[in-house]
Amino acid sequence: MATPTSGQPYQGSGGTYAQQVTLPQPPFSSERAIQGAQGQYASQTAPPQFDKYCIIHVATTCDEHGVYVTKDSAEVIEIGWVVVDAKDPSLPESVLVRPVNTPITPLCTSLTTLTWEHVRNAGDFRAAILAFDAFAKDNLTAKDANPGDAPTFAFVTLTPWDLRVQLPREARDKSVVLPAYLQHPILFGLRGEYQTFQSHHPETLAFSSSNLSSICAGLEVEEVRSSGKVTGGLPFHLQALAPSSPRRALEEALTLTRCLRSLLQKSRPSPSNPSGTPGVLTRPLDARSDVRAFLGERSKVIHLSGLPHDTTQSELESWFTQFGGRPIAFWTLRTPEGGKPSGSGFVVFGSHEEVSTNPFDTIHLKRACFL
Repeated sequence: MATPTSGQPYQGSGGTYAQQVTLPQPPFSSERAIQGAQGQYASQTAPPQFDKYCIIHVATTCDEHGVYVTKDSAEVIEIGWVVVDAKDPSLPESVLVRPVNTPITPLCTSLTTLTWEHVRNAGDFRAAILAFDAFAKDNLTAKDANPGDAPTFAFVTLTPWDLRVQLPREARDKSVVLPAYLQHPILFGLRGEYQTFQSHHPETLAFSSSNLSSICAGLEVEEVRSSGKVTGGLPFHLQALAPSSPRRALEEALTLTRCLRSLLQKSRPSPSNPSGTPGVLTRPLDARSDVRAFLGERSKVIHLSGLPHDTTQSELESWFTQFGGRPIAFWTLRTPEGGKPSGSGFVVFGSHEEVSTNPFDTIHLKRACFL
């Protein structure tokens, strides 16, 4: 949906909500809105216990101006992951992916060090998913597990975008069926967990959650890096913005693993903090349970996040109409102080079938939750 240029912002509040749709190019703040909503449901259940964590990072094609590569056309070029458990504390793996519709731009190379030469002989997206699934069957999922059994592991990513938007969107575009644990993943966003930790540790507030390097500083861990700054082919005005130490997907996953271990260690009870840090890694984003609740309740409400703050109702109506939707009501949420838009809201439909039928498969229906 294009950024609004005319009309009056829509207003209001209220309503229970069910299925979530993530619109293209969400702002940074949307992640906390998602986790806050999830928390209201998760707080009613016991903290989950997982045998393993799979820390994962997905690298994609990108473009500084969105001309050659947009958010909705970006393709995976590398997946890196690390499994952490009690028996084998580190199982690092990665797989390269050859994009078919978008180029690897100079900006992409400056962020990941990858060029077309790295991926030209790599497998496609389907092959990468099959490779990850084969690994998961050996190292993550129980051998005797039934399809309906709850997973015994959770994913950890910097933000939910990789698993909640990028992989499902590209899988739909390329007619690839994701394994159930990737279709409806259970995951923790490390950025959100660090923000929870910060709320109890004001000494870390000098190190924001805006980027992974700052999170590493706040958690006192060293980043995994193996390359210097890459600026070849970048326009002059972007060279100063290139990261000083670009990371491959596996290096990003290993860095996230260090952050996870530090976060767990610092959150445990200690002489200086006898009760430990509450709320850290206790409320995952559980798409599996949310979808079941959404279908069981036959909800008629969609929760929207990542909306530009000046979005108008007419633009929302137009956006849904192009996918065959006919909403009957819209609401937005605003902050208690000053009534500023939160970038999230609700859309109500006339029936459950309107929300769950095929036209909405092409827009990013991500998660369901109910009050």
